[in-house]
Amino acid sequence: MLGSLAVLAFAGVAQAEGSKADLAAVRDTSSIDQTGARLLQDTVRIHAPSAVVWTALTDQAAYRGWAAPVSFIDFRIGGAVEVAFDPKGKQGDPTNLKQQITAYVPGRLIAFRNRPSTVGPPGFAVYPQLAIVIELKPLAGGDTEVALSQVGYGQGKDFDALYGFFKSHNPEYLADLKAFCERPAK
Repeated sequence: MLGSLAVLAFAGVAQAEGSKADLAAVRDTSSIDQTGARLLQDTVRIHAPSAVVWTALTDQAAYRGWAAPVSFIDFRIGGAVEVAFDPKGKQGDPTNLKQQITAYVPGRLIAFRNRPSTVGPPGFAVYPQLAIVIELKPLAGGDTEVALSQVGYGQGKDFDALYGFFKSHNPEYLADLKAFCERPAK
């Protein structure tokens, strides 16, 4: 989720407390690209260093703490982020959502490709046609700006349904990431 990073990117399964209060911090920066395709993008400023945000996105234990309690991260090119919706789910279950890691720049960028799944959000039949990019930009004062972008939205009811689903869930994902990264140290 990293998704739909469910991914879920990732898939809107984030669970951290307090995310609803932080939804106002998430900005919709969506646009239309040069081909006429829709780019779904949300951006948030997190009051934490980029190293903290990077760990929350790439470390399996950290990711389980804020995004998906039953998730698996194999962080490498060709590796995957996999999320199970069944609390007893196992890695490799056919109903898990899976995103393949296609590229990354340590501490700055992660790119995913959605993998086919037997279940998913509305319009999930076209889910594998989307790509997801998470960008981290260190800011003055130790904050980090995070942009979550989904590209590849075509025309039609499945794309429209998927776009609508993620338009409402991606801000929750980023708000939960923000809440997790800004929580007081224990």
